[in-house]
Amino acid sequence: MIILVLVVATALGALLWIRHTTNAVRAEARERFFEQYNRQQSLMAELASHTLEEMFATFHRNLDLVVNLFEGNAVTRQRAEEVSVRLKKIYGSLANTPVIDLVVFDSRGTAVAIEPADPYTTGRSYAWRDYYHWAREKGKPGQMYLSPFTRLEGGKRRGEKALIVAEGIYGPRGEFLGVVSCVIDFEKLARKHILPIHVGMHGRAWLADISNRTVLVGPSGRLMGKSFEEAFLPRWPGLYNLLISMENGKPGSGWYDYLDAEIPDQQVRKLGSYYPFRIENRLWVLGISTPEREVDELLSTFMHRQEAFATTLLVTVIGGATLLLGFLVNWNRVLSARVDYHTSALSEAHSRLEATFDELLMAKKVAAVGHLALGLAHEIRNPLSAIQMNMQMIRKKIEPAGTLRENFSIVEEEIKRLNRLLSDVLDFARSRPLRLETVELGEIVNRLMQLMSQRMEELEIRTEVRIDSPLLIVCDPGQIHQVLLNLVVNAFEAMKEKPIGERVLTITAHGKDEIALLRVSDTGGGIPPNKLDQLFEPFFTTKASGGGLGLSILQTIVLRHGGSVSVDSEPGLGATFTVTLPLRGPTEKGDGLP
Repeated sequence: MIILVLVVATALGALLWIRHTTNAVRAEARERFFEQYNRQQSLMAELASHTLEEMFATFHRNLDLVVNLFEGNAVTRQRAEEVSVRLKKIYGSLANTPVIDLVVFDSRGTAVAIEPADPYTTGRSYAWRDYYHWAREKGKPGQMYLSPFTRLEGGKRRGEKALIVAEGIYGPRGEFLGVVSCVIDFEKLARKHILPIHVGMHGRAWLADISNRTVLVGPSGRLMGKSFEEAFLPRWPGLYNLLISMENGKPGSGWYDYLDAEIPDQQVRKLGSYYPFRIENRLWVLGISTPEREVDELLSTFMHRQEAFATTLLVTVIGGATLLLGFLVNWNRVLSARVDYHTSALSEAHSRLEATFDELLMAKKVAAVGHLALGLAHEIRNPLSAIQMNMQMIRKKIEPAGTLRENFSIVEEEIKRLNRLLSDVLDFARSRPLRLETVELGEIVNRLMQLMSQRMEELEIRTEVRIDSPLLIVCDPGQIHQVLLNLVVNAFEAMKEKPIGERVLTITAHGKDEIALLRVSDTGGGIPPNKLDQLFEPFFTTKASGGGLGLSILQTIVLRHGGSVSVDSEPGLGATFTVTLPLRGPTEKGDGLP
């Protein structure tokens, strides 16, 4: 009897111990599952925040581009018309974003340009707008203004929910010249970047403007635009206090009570994770919240499995822990892969931006060097001409002979070489206007061949010319002649070291798809691969006596005609320069066109 009681007592004790251990394991598993779930929500919130940051950085870059169009100039309707084509291109680059329109205002707040065109807006004064006052009184060059949540008050989109980004336009001394702004369709932004974010069945994202204490997208997935007090007090003080605590700008998580999305008359306890981020002058917070019951439902599979095998605690714990661990590890791996992918994309975008900035900086430096070279060329040419005239007078007066005569010849040749170099510098720094006319490309090539015939005979160069006839093209024949001359002279120089009989110059031209393709090939020594990228840079040359501007001038002429120039070469096998020119001439008239 005593033994039976002991056995029963031992069994009851074992069962109580198992139940106690099971409950403890369940509580611990539940806690860890909620932590991992919270981490997932935090990662998703951070990822979505970075997406919004990149989108607003794109807006800022495009505002900068518009500001640069007016840099140093008064913001007027006339200036706006001059840059209208570039304004359209900038607005077109924003086609896949929620931007509604792009507007430029003068210093009095009057709209001087808008894309897309809107006669209702153009000419009206918007000096009462907050962003106009900000740009005039507080803004600095390069700063972007982000408005609070607002509703449009005029035009076709009156009453629609919107945000406005703006940037001031300033003169060289910081004087206020105007404002450029973009109106952003907030509903479109939310539908694309906030509302699609779901965790489970009822986990949703929300967005708040902490700086202005405004809820932009509510925890139930609705656009709100209400203040914290109006939206959550006095019914939801927990959620209100959680939002107020986010003013410290640190990410976190917390619990709060709110309306149940499934049963609107009831409240539900939610687990929320949030990530604050700054967009210029405003602190925003993007959060993701999931009802507690849904997280519990996700966990219930593991808990039921454990309860089913409560009598075999070890198997239950090991099985449940293994399944839970595998689930969480795989979940974390998927999220980590998505974060890595978007991080890589952001890094690539940053690298492209840096490369573009370096190219713009280099273009400004080259322009400055061009202006400097232009002035120096004029200053040097005048005394050089005087030196040449005096040398000629001295030579005529003393009639030198022997070594002295050779010395005079050397000086005169060097003066001529300097004059040629100065002419190249002037041609490079100051483009001549294009005098367009319709010509036969074959006639330009034939005239050049006649001009160079004696030189080709001296160098014993064999030529092969194959030109489609007729091949009519709209161009400046004088400048295209200069392009061909530079290529042919370079080909002669390249073939000087080749044995006689192996010197062949080939010129071909034919039309295709409204484009003229002109190729000049030689059988010279070719161009080293490491020099190809530098070939068209100003002042780069592989010749001891060259100025390094011939190919740069050539490229400039071709680009101004709306064409392109490229080179293919292998060491020892010669080089082929390919020039493409539109048969109908440049599509847009540049500054140098009549």
